[in-house]
Amino acid sequence: MSPSLKRANLRDIAEEAGVSIQTVSRVVRGVDVVAGPTRERVMEAVKRLNYQPNLAARSLSAHKTGSVHVIDAVPLFHGHAATFVAICQQLAALSLHISTTVVPFGLDETPDPRHLVPLSADGIIILGGRLDPPAWVHEIASTVPTVIVGRLHDLPPTAAGVAVDHKDGAEQAVRHLIERGCRRIVHFAGPQDWSDAHQRLEGYLETCAAAGLPTEVLDAGSWDASAAIPLVARLDPSVDGIFAANDQLALGCLSELQRRGVAIPGDVRVVGFDDMSGADALYPPLTTVRQDFERVGELAVEGLNRMLEGGDAVSSLVPATLIIREST
Repeated sequence: MSPSLKRANLRDIAEEAGVSIQTVSRVVRGVDVVAGPTRERVMEAVKRLNYQPNLAARSLSAHKTGSVHVIDAVPLFHGHAATFVAICQQLAALSLHISTTVVPFGLDETPDPRHLVPLSADGIIILGGRLDPPAWVHEIASTVPTVIVGRLHDLPPTAAGVAVDHKDGAEQAVRHLIERGCRRIVHFAGPQDWSDAHQRLEGYLETCAAAGLPTEVLDAGSWDASAAIPLVARLDPSVDGIFAANDQLALGCLSELQRRGVAIPGDVRVVGFDDMSGADALYPPLTTVRQDFERVGELAVEGLNRMLEGGDAVSSLVPATLIIREST
């Protein structure tokens, strides 16, 4: 292999910068005990030699740096933003250093895990939500203690998951519509490559089947309110209940139904999911399923801290709560 193609290691960096291997290791791990000029010299050598740390090298060292890296792989709207803030607050309360990486949502290219995770991180929290997570999630979670928000199944042994019980939340919503007398309930489904949307669809289908009611699923293909508008035009006049996969879709549904002169809840009852800010100020105020986004963040940090202290990877399921308002 020619020198230009040889992958640089810590010894190469040490020779280039004129320091010891131990000093290079401290700098790339983020340990703040190296003098400024020396640190700058090492980082210049890292850049010149295009050094890329090996994630597997973590397992060779038992040293802790007190750093946790948070990877955001979902759009930070509504609930995800609340969970992210809760995670940062809890990490700060534990005096753990925080760094973050944002993976552009819908990115076609597979990011290199070495570019996502600093070598100094003792643990990782990933905000996800895709039904089939990308390969880099499993690679990182197989190497470093990791908590994955939005997933509970098919996790590596070094990973724990935290998620809301979306299926049970959907079952509560549909049972409520049935108890209110609805017999033709339609589901406005969210994007099915999201685990949340998939579980809510399952809850809808199973609850209707258990009650002996017909099912009809209209795929919104989006979480946006505007995606519900064309779905309303496809509703049969006999429909008397709508379970929307999130509050935004429910908002679009309420708006379009009322524009068409449909009384809510007199003609059609509507339930959403999330309990977004302002759901109680819609007209009529929206019956919805509340997610405890802050608790998700707290449990993510608790689970990671448990692993960092030598405990097992334990996953957590957060209950969802039906909030009854005037739309039903």
